[in-house]
Amino acid sequence: MADDGADDDGQMLTLVADVGEALNRSSYPVPMTQQVIREICEAYDYDISAEVFATYLIALDKKQGKVAVANTGTMFRFDQIADTESLVDKLRAAALPVTQALKRLQTISVAPPPVNPFVRILGYLLMALGFALCFRMSFSATIAAVVISIPIAAILLWSSVKGTLAALMPVLLTFLSALAITLWAVHGGLDDPVRLAVIPVVTLIPGAALTTALIELTTGDMIAGATRLVSALVVLLSMAFGLALAIDIVGLPARDLQDLTSTQAPSWVLWIAAPIFAIGNILYLCTPRRVWVWTVVFAFGTFWLNELLQTKINPAFAGGVALGTALLLAWAVNAHAKSKPSVLVMFLPTFWLMVPGSMGFVAVSGAITEDHELGGLGTNAALSLLSMAICMMIASVLAPFVTRRLWAKKSAV
Repeated sequence: MADDGADDDGQMLTLVADVGEALNRSSYPVPMTQQVIREICEAYDYDISAEVFATYLIALDKKQGKVAVANTGTMFRFDQIADTESLVDKLRAAALPVTQALKRLQTISVAPPPVNPFVRILGYLLMALGFALCFRMSFSATIAAVVISIPIAAILLWSSVKGTLAALMPVLLTFLSALAITLWAVHGGLDDPVRLAVIPVVTLIPGAALTTALIELTTGDMIAGATRLVSALVVLLSMAFGLALAIDIVGLPARDLQDLTSTQAPSWVLWIAAPIFAIGNILYLCTPRRVWVWTVVFAFGTFWLNELLQTKINPAFAGGVALGTALLLAWAVNAHAKSKPSVLVMFLPTFWLMVPGSMGFVAVSGAITEDHELGGLGTNAALSLLSMAICMMIASVLAPFVTRRLWAKKSAV
């Protein structure tokens, strides 16, 4: 497609910077962002280089001697991620004029949520319900998790619009959630308050950052991967600190910090836990319709693959294998399904659903509160992290084989 004057006023350079920013806000790993930018520049026949980092991007047009810098804003919702990926697919084939692509990127970045706040709050409550069922919480504990999630969801939606106290939101909301849960546990007799306190703030656990950091580290981008991993761990530690502070203020006895979830609810609740959690993600994070079925299938399938593997191997290894398999299949579905559902939109709810993320959070919290029963989870949490990293590395190596279009090879023969 002929370009409409992009060379005259540096529009192509701006496009490269804006695409990089959009992909950063979509939690794309740095190597994948660099690859996308190279393919777009080749499609439009421009020689523009870009240095991509976790929080900003520098694009350089040596021919014109121009530089564009883009800082990464707040993370995109799932509808924005999917729209960004659809636009990128068109840009890879130079199927849009540069001016039109710039306008489309701007529209995506400021697009309002496609559903109203009450629907999103309902989705958040379903996420809390599904996560509680995954842990087989008692009926009273499940009700507590859902009830505490209501103000948490309202605050998150308000802060996402206003941007107020964004840096303090994870620790502040975890503290408030833990304070409410522990007070309820003292006066209402709730079991397993530490793990229960995680449920209302599960979306604040930096699953996207951890996933992206592990992919970057395993593909050799040490600077971006290490930076993102440290940032995610700081958020995780701050949340654990907020949890431990609430427990210390209330004075909850150590005997009440035990993991009692496995004996609280019947096993049949596990069959509905993953679909309920996935539906909650769909509503809260504004997942596009074309990805709805895939989101539920991936959450349900990965959850039960993990459950099956736990009967044969260490649970820490089982979680890594299940997540690595899910990531590889997400790439395959993205490459071969006609609707081209977003890899991250399919995969991230599955990551949040899996036990390793919350187990690591509880392990850190247990170490802070000096409770040896919970602190003992630290080894399993470390094994889970290593297992996830290795399995994602394997998935990255195998990805080109599952995304290759076999029919294209046959037609070329």
